[in-house]
Amino acid sequence: MKKTVAFPFFIVILVILFSCKGPERKKLNFPNNLKSTRWIINAGGLIAPVGEKTYYLSKRIDTAFILNFHAVDFLDAEKFKSYDSWECGNDCFTEIHGRYYFTEKNQIQMEVDSISTSGTCDAPTKIFKPAKNMSFNLMKEGEHLKLTRK
Repeated sequence: MKKTVAFPFFIVILVILFSCKGPERKKLNFPNNLKSTRWIINAGGLIAPVGEKTYYLSKRIDTAFILNFHAVDFLDAEKFKSYDSWECGNDCFTEIHGRYYFTEKNQIQMEVDSISTSGTCDAPTKIFKPAKNMSFNLMKEGEHLKLTRK
């Protein structure tokens, strides 16, 4: 009797465990030249779920003499942060955190996990579960990058 009850119970536990597992994205082996790089967004503003169609990026070397800018940092092989910085007088700052991965050699998927604001426009952090998805074609133009929303 114990064997007949234990086996179905074990099967039910396994089904529950595997059905609760979140969907895994397919790991693709494309070179990641963005890892640990910092960029100034010349045109397009913050990289956000409801944002511009095209973003033009330049390598960020030093921002000591740049007072107003939008930027994106690819923190490691999976995480990014898009943010802005303003001179005195405009004390509203936005920061977007998320993850990114390559879907093709020149295509990138970005998932926004949270958007936070601070300063004079301080508001609760917006957390997205599930993450907000954005897909971009990635094109290198000399030393610059062009991200075009798909």
